[in-house]
Amino acid sequence: MFLDHFRSALAQTVDQGVFFDNASMGPVIPAVTEAMCDCMRLRQSMPMKYYQYANEIFPACKTRLASLINASPEEIAFTENVAYGINCAAGSIPFSPGDNVIVCDREFSSNIYPWMVQEHQKGVHLRIIPAAISGLDTFQKLPSHHPDFFPGGGLTVALLERYADSRTRAVSLSSVEFCDGFSADLEAIGQWCRQRNIYLIVDCAQSLGVMPMDVKKYHIDFLAGLSSKWLLGPFSTGFLYVRKELLPTLFPPFAGADSVTMDVDSVQYRLEFKPDATRFETGLPNAPGIAGLNASLKFMEDLGFENIYRQAWEVSEWFIRALNELHLSVAPCTRQANTRSTIVTFKTKDSSSAYKYLRQHNIACSFRCGCIRTGIHGYNTLHEAAQVIAALENYLRKQE
Repeated sequence: MFLDHFRSALAQTVDQGVFFDNASMGPVIPAVTEAMCDCMRLRQSMPMKYYQYANEIFPACKTRLASLINASPEEIAFTENVAYGINCAAGSIPFSPGDNVIVCDREFSSNIYPWMVQEHQKGVHLRIIPAAISGLDTFQKLPSHHPDFFPGGGLTVALLERYADSRTRAVSLSSVEFCDGFSADLEAIGQWCRQRNIYLIVDCAQSLGVMPMDVKKYHIDFLAGLSSKWLLGPFSTGFLYVRKELLPTLFPPFAGADSVTMDVDSVQYRLEFKPDATRFETGLPNAPGIAGLNASLKFMEDLGFENIYRQAWEVSEWFIRALNELHLSVAPCTRQANTRSTIVTFKTKDSSSAYKYLRQHNIACSFRCGCIRTGIHGYNTLHEAAQVIAALENYLRKQE
């Protein structure tokens, strides 16, 4: 019943073919579109009621997000996207010249450029270190022209032990890396950072909605996310979690009428930031987007996130096994349950050609870092995975 209900709500997408591209962009249910339209219809009919509507929807959405990541609503700020959230974190941490920040060399650019800005503005050193896979570190040392080389991996505690020093002030990483689907051991990394009073910043764009997240358990200080991938929500709608104990020590990099305690219409200007995470909200957030995200979160809550996780994990596990049986080069992180995710990336002798073949046969996937990337969600099925394998078998036969 769970799977039937999920797929029925996404019929406009799943009836078009196999959608294995959730790591790029998730589909939306009609309720998301309706919620966004309702918001704009209200503004169209009576503009000032729009604020009354926002006062109801914003707290509801923050409560749902907080519940999903084991946080409190006052620790949540609405943002435009992940880059905005990472910039908030990078710009508000009290760095001193000579401090350093560690990231790995497989990060999506949204988690790189904000730190580069801090290099220019505050004299912070950005250490972009070579990624590795726990237990498979030597695999990543192969030269890029080697046939067994696979671009991927992520941060591990072993790497932090090797590259961190007494001036390391922050570690920033993705919960799941965008290219190969490497899943970081956030609990171990978080514990390592907390013991050393190092800020931990996490981009959860490639996991939240299809894999569990617990900011308390993982000792996360900042968590940046968006709605348009695994949360199946609108574009340009994201959020930032900030650990409440840190809030009094953080000076936001920018401010607006909604960042401060003063009334929005006051001309008694006083730069006194709000005590909660809304200090990172400069003005009225994207109300239609938040309405859509709230609708999507409610739908997924009703389905049960555990059901979503379980289905996506089962299908991706089967798919990994089937790809290996075809003797394709599959991302090394898939070899271990603790480093894999529901992003499954693989290569053929001519990955670009294979990718085009799959797209021509109504199989949605992505081409990333010279590899074919699939993103499997809780509405995807074993039958769909088998369809992709059958298409690959046909493709490989044609290449013989």
